[in-house]
Amino acid sequence: MLRKKVLVIDDQAGIRALMTEVFTALGIEVLEAKNGSEGLETMDRRQPDMILLDMKMPGLSGIETLRLIRAKNYAVPIILVTAYQENDIIVEAERLGVTARLVKPFDIEELKRIARLVINCDTFLVAGA
Repeated sequence: MLRKKVLVIDDQAGIRALMTEVFTALGIEVLEAKNGSEGLETMDRRQPDMILLDMKMPGLSGIETLRLIRAKNYAVPIILVTAYQENDIIVEAERLGVTARLVKPFDIEELKRIARLVINCDTFLVAGA
């Protein structure tokens, strides 16, 4: 059985390190990208089973990255990570098919629960809302 892969796209090194620790403990391979452009390149090369996508990043924002992912017809499950409750962005992200949403600061156990569900199904979940 092939090991599942998650791509963490976040400009904060500390968040990427935390996600790597959490997902590695779950037996999931972690790919990291520090911005949307790097994330798109990694996605094309490595084809992750799930993406954690930060909304607020310099350069390509999370929503712009999400649009480009969907424009390429990638149906990969995406967990949106945001510290902001911007309704227009959330509505747009849901329209573009995010699978789940985590609001910072989030509980690590909640992240693990959502990751386990998302990596195995396509239902939309909301955490921290």
